[in-house]
Amino acid sequence: MKFGAALSIEKNWPDAVTDLAGQVRADFGAEKTDLGLLFVHPDFIPELGDDIRLLQQATGARHIVGCTGAGIIGGEHEIEKRPAISLLMAQLPGVEIAPFHITGAEIDQSNGPDYWHFQLEVEPDAKPNFVVLMDPFTLQPVTRLLDELTQAFPGSPMVGGLASGAREPGENRLFIDGDVFDEGAVGVALSGNVTLQTIVSQGCRPVGEPFVITRADQNIIFELGGQRATDVLDGLLPKLTTRDQQLARNALFLGRVIDEYKEDFTRGDFLIRQLIGGDRGSGALAIGDWIRTGQTVQFQVRDGKTADEDLTALLEQYRGSSKKQTPRGAVMFSCLGRGEGMYGAPNHDIAALHQHLGPVPTAGFFCNGEIGPVGARPFVHGFTSVIGLFSEPSPAAK
Repeated sequence: MKFGAALSIEKNWPDAVTDLAGQVRADFGAEKTDLGLLFVHPDFIPELGDDIRLLQQATGARHIVGCTGAGIIGGEHEIEKRPAISLLMAQLPGVEIAPFHITGAEIDQSNGPDYWHFQLEVEPDAKPNFVVLMDPFTLQPVTRLLDELTQAFPGSPMVGGLASGAREPGENRLFIDGDVFDEGAVGVALSGNVTLQTIVSQGCRPVGEPFVITRADQNIIFELGGQRATDVLDGLLPKLTTRDQQLARNALFLGRVIDEYKEDFTRGDFLIRQLIGGDRGSGALAIGDWIRTGQTVQFQVRDGKTADEDLTALLEQYRGSSKKQTPRGAVMFSCLGRGEGMYGAPNHDIAALHQHLGPVPTAGFFCNGEIGPVGARPFVHGFTSVIGLFSEPSPAAK
């Protein structure tokens, strides 16, 4: 297994293809490659189509899968507010590669897991690893596809992102080899001699104490621990530090515990959702997700410092894990709200990845939503960096 990353900031497509192909040849020589994951700034959309086939030929890739993104991540850089193209190339001996394009109509026609085993030509016993890229305008809600794939392939790791840079339907692009789409989702299922491990940094820190939801309806929480939800929040704020009070005024979130059987909750145990607003008349709080009575939640705060601490802690946790494998290649899907706007300096998340895990070849983009697991299943996140680490399975797992 071998990976290489290429990044080009050339402003026209032919020069960019030449640049990328030269970088790929520097990594692989004349050897063919099996898979390229390609992320392209929307300024290049007029050149897509047949020209992706030219890139495929120039780089010797058997398959290329990718999408457009308003910001591009590759090599050691996060390119924001200007055109760039990023490419992660891989030789994957012993790996079955199944690219796919899925439309909203196909999701509507789904009648269970067997439907997806047939559509993707992948059986659950293959234990596939997924990279999934979606157009947020034409898959509504985007969580439908994740739910379907999770039911069809339980336990399969999944990372990806929602294409970005468009303002209306039809402006994003998704591609497989030379085929270019303006709707649905594309992706690739990788089975066999490959492992996909994930790091999901939601960038938040819990404040106060956890509470059990004692009355809720859809996305509205009426009671926490038997008290009006707004009263609980009003009682929390004066107890916070000055810094956390300032953060809570501008960046307060709610974390839902994923594993309800745990007694103590730490970093990574929460699915972070936006706190939309409150109504003191009814005592209700609205959040950006469906919620139910009996779930455990805790308020969360976020800023650049907290996001840095969270990502650093998760990378160090991975590096120290007995279950980690040496990563050969990586994909990074980061929120448009991160980057220089959050940290005040460029290249933060990619630099942190390489600082803690070494110079692993990396490509990705800034997304309109990031796909990655919390607990045993994937979710769509916001303000998150999702990192997928490709490696060979441990001998015991083969």
